[in-house]
Amino acid sequence: MPRELLYNNGRVKLYRDGGRAIKVLPATAYGYLKKAANRQAFARDAGLPVPAVHGLRRAGRQIELYMDYVDGQGFASEEIAVIEMAKLHARIGRVNGAGLPRFSKHIAREIKKSPHLAGSVKKKLLSLLRRLDTGKTNLCHGDMHPGNLLFDGEKTWIIDWSPGSVSRGDPAADACNTYLYQLRFTPQYAKLYLRTFCVASGVAREDVLAWLPVIAGYQVNIKDGEERRFILDIISPTM
Repeated sequence: MPRELLYNNGRVKLYRDGGRAIKVLPATAYGYLKKAANRQAFARDAGLPVPAVHGLRRAGRQIELYMDYVDGQGFASEEIAVIEMAKLHARIGRVNGAGLPRFSKHIAREIKKSPHLAGSVKKKLLSLLRRLDTGKTNLCHGDMHPGNLLFDGEKTWIIDWSPGSVSRGDPAADACNTYLYQLRFTPQYAKLYLRTFCVASGVAREDVLAWLPVIAGYQVNIKDGEERRFILDIISPTM
């Protein structure tokens, strides 16, 4: 039975081959894909609901990552998806992520390189980041949103453990990152996500929201001008 192409953005392809999902990238991305496989295996070994990794294989000018295939069937409603996401996000934050890169370094990098922020604003955001970053080593997914969940009819799985986002840090920062995504794309569910996450994790709402200007600086480097203006409007009053 031939592989079934599930996704193709021109650089990354995802196939199904029986019970396996195969992510395919150019061979030059070997280092990146190896780190992604390690991050995913780490999360699974920590007891999180993450598809198993079955190794990497070179195939000509491509590199392939083999994983368990999850037959995503969709949630009954967006509201249920957001609640499930918030609860799983709280579980992620209880894992010790010691040894992973710091989430604050990812944030600082995006702020420093941004062409959309004045130097004085960058300075204030980085100063706030240093005050907020107290050295916590909790696991951070760094890109938690409903698109990175798969529900197979019985169980919800967390996917996309990218080395560009998976890190260690403050669960409040990781939650704030998701909260801002919700404000941007599905604002009607932002409060639901935040409330559910805080109850499930024990993290205070004000601790999550304290990160909002910094996380806005982290997300500001996007192509869409309207979304970028929305993010800049979050930063401006605090600066």
